[in-house]
Amino acid sequence: MKLSSQITVDASIDRVFAAITEFTAFEVMLRERGAHVEQTSGSVPPDVGAKWKARFKWHERAYDVQTEMVSVDPGVGYAIESKGNGIVCMGVVDLEAIDERRTRLFVSFDLAATTFASRLLLKTLRLTGTSLNRRLDKRVSAYVERIENTA
Repeated sequence: MKLSSQITVDASIDRVFAAITEFTAFEVMLRERGAHVEQTSGSVPPDVGAKWKARFKWHERAYDVQTEMVSVDPGVGYAIESKGNGIVCMGVVDLEAIDERRTRLFVSFDLAATTFASRLLLKTLRLTGTSLNRRLDKRVSAYVERIENTA
């Protein structure tokens, strides 16, 4: 299952890259949504090998997820792999400079199941794929607004 979003940001690619690699801010946003997040590696993001553990509840079920930064292209983007509860998710964030003051941001998540229970979960999620993509678009848009409003 793949979820993706793209949006144009009214900011330079350097400013957008700095914002999308501010992982402390992402950790705070996850904690505000009820997740417990901790960095488990000595690597400092956005370095390859940076790792996190997260625990959260969704639909009355607890999920434990291990996440690792698997690639970084400085100034352009990165990829993060998450594994937990039979699901593997590859998250990719890419940037493309349109001009000096505008950047196109691409965000995608590719989810795959490794167990029977996780296959059932992904089949259920596929039925709501359009809704999930809309929710992703809203979250990305809200994040872009924050980038544009900070100097």
